[in-house]
Amino acid sequence: MTKARLLPIVLIFSSIICLAQDTARLREYLSQHRYAIDLNSGHPFDMLPALMKGKSLFVLGEGGSHNLELYTPLKEVIIDQLVSEHLKYYFIELGRSTAFDLDKYLHDQTPACNSAFANYCEIMEHEKTTVKKGHNYKVVGIDFEIRIDFYMAMNDLFRNTNLDKLPVSKAFLENIMDSTCLKISHKEFMKFYRKKRKEFNDKKDSLKAELGEKYYSLEYLITNHNTTRPNLDRNPAMTRNLLHEITPVDTAAVYLLTIGMAHSLPCEHYSVVHKLYKSEQLKDRVLVMNLHCENCTVKGKKLEGKTFMKFMNKEDIEACFSNSANGDFTLFDLSQLPPEYKGIKKYGDLLLFAKNQH
Repeated sequence: MTKARLLPIVLIFSSIICLAQDTARLREYLSQHRYAIDLNSGHPFDMLPALMKGKSLFVLGEGGSHNLELYTPLKEVIIDQLVSEHLKYYFIELGRSTAFDLDKYLHDQTPACNSAFANYCEIMEHEKTTVKKGHNYKVVGIDFEIRIDFYMAMNDLFRNTNLDKLPVSKAFLENIMDSTCLKISHKEFMKFYRKKRKEFNDKKDSLKAELGEKYYSLEYLITNHNTTRPNLDRNPAMTRNLLHEITPVDTAAVYLLTIGMAHSLPCEHYSVVHKLYKSEQLKDRVLVMNLHCENCTVKGKKLEGKTFMKFMNKEDIEACFSNSANGDFTLFDLSQLPPEYKGIKKYGDLLLFAKNQH
């Protein structure tokens, strides 16, 4: 065999040896930087305070699908852990009006949870005991407004108000509280919303005089300047909404954001997390935990969404994490990865590896 023919074989063989050495070092690192997570234990995330040292915002990136059932108990235990660290705001990837109703339910200001998002209602029901123990926080929506939730929030707010005696308020609310906004497309609803926002600014003195304390809730629901269409400008709008709420940053508190992985990858310049990383308020103060779910199902079907490893597109890396996972849930600390693994580290500080979840 000639040297010319030997060279490609040698190169291939050398690359295989190099890959084996690389993954061996990665497996060793993962075995030394992992936590077995049992969601049914008393404090499954009691390592978070140490990991959050010097940080203000904890981000849970929902990998693959928002509809994984595991997210409900997972969010509950994360919230329970963070309230002991003075959780101030829980930010969700839903509109301001949706979160407004969820927050009212959390604080027993309404008898029923009217959100279309039943999993959030379940979380708020669980968290009522936390709030009653004195661990108070606010639920805030940072995404675009959803027509039905906006309509329901307005009706819940003014259902028992006698608007016949409040002429300016009645005229302003008339086509909000009827089904007008439900009969139009979302694009048309955004035009409707902006028009009502301008009308509110023109009439706010009269509205305030008529509505008293309810004026401030109306103002909150109608003055979102960062609401947008679902597929246009979402990441910048969500970033602006979150930064608006936390400015100035309360360094004695922590914040929680749960958001889809498409918005939570620090390496993607368009993502919410990347923009938060670059912001003056949160630079070096964000801790991201993304989730990878192996052999998981959504409504009986195998999860085929963009999970963590599909973003990375590395089967050998996935095998390392899978073989290093020591239970149904394993939390890997990626923050101290050696330089040769920076391609993994850029996707987040922590990875929660889940197996066989529904």
